[in-house]
Amino acid sequence: MTMLDPFNILVALIVMGVLAVIAYRGHIVTKSGLVAAYILGLVVWLLTSWTWFLILLVFFTVTAQFTHYKYATKRKHGAAQEKGGARDWSHVLANGGLPLAIIIIGVLSIVLFGQVNAYGRIEVGFGNMMIPASLLMSVCFAGFLGAVATATADTLATEIGLLNPAPPRLITNPWKSVSPGTSGGVSLAGELATIMGTLIIGGLAALLSAPFWITVLGTTLMPEIIGMAPVTIIIVTVIGGIVGCTVDSVLGATIQGMWRCAVCGKDTEKKTHCAIKAVYLRGKRFLDNHMVNIISCLVGAIVTASLFLLLLGIGLA
Repeated sequence: MTMLDPFNILVALIVMGVLAVIAYRGHIVTKSGLVAAYILGLVVWLLTSWTWFLILLVFFTVTAQFTHYKYATKRKHGAAQEKGGARDWSHVLANGGLPLAIIIIGVLSIVLFGQVNAYGRIEVGFGNMMIPASLLMSVCFAGFLGAVATATADTLATEIGLLNPAPPRLITNPWKSVSPGTSGGVSLAGELATIMGTLIIGGLAALLSAPFWITVLGTTLMPEIIGMAPVTIIIVTVIGGIVGCTVDSVLGATIQGMWRCAVCGKDTEKKTHCAIKAVYLRGKRFLDNHMVNIISCLVGAIVTASLFLLLLGIGLA
């Protein structure tokens, strides 16, 4: 890892600074979102490499573009992202916090428990079990992809689903139609967007970790992980992202806190709507959309990492 390389740090600081200015001026993030995204992106880059950061950057870029796409139409439905579509620190952490946590766990495990074996390779000890550091980071990479894919799929499903011609259906009761933007509502456009989101993340990760870079550049772009077949990366990422996004919808339809606006009558996940306090409707009051996002991303990460280990164990990774 090159986290302490002065040149790598300088490049990361400059690139992050430029991107932060572009994101703020493009109304992609608020001031608090800018600070949170800058710190998160910088830490991800320095603890891993620019390739991991690029995957996060694509997530934020793609979701931001679709958030602003036909924003006026979404606003008519009363379901457009507030603040003109700009994301604040809470949105950044709800979607990027778990991928960062996965990286930190992996890196700390190597730093605290890693040791060099007789062949000069780093292994990480967990009790009597020794795991190659590259395998540990590969599992973390799979979990990272699952979390990012879930966040991407969920955001695109929401933003594109709002434009579906027909009203969405409640995932736990397909015969019941709900208002656009209602938590737990699904639509054909939203489901297609879910698949598209997972393919974007999985496809990019497969490209960055593909072995042909060794032939082209003489080195791999991701030396911190073991060779993972591109098709394996796509399969586990797509499945993990879809499962995570589905869990998000189910939680939204069942136990997520929901309120009803006393002005417009819209059911909303926000405690305040139309500038006044909304009336509690159902679900757990403490379980807001950010917490649901974190839980669903965790599920996506676990499913993706587990699938990778399963395929690795049977020799198909």
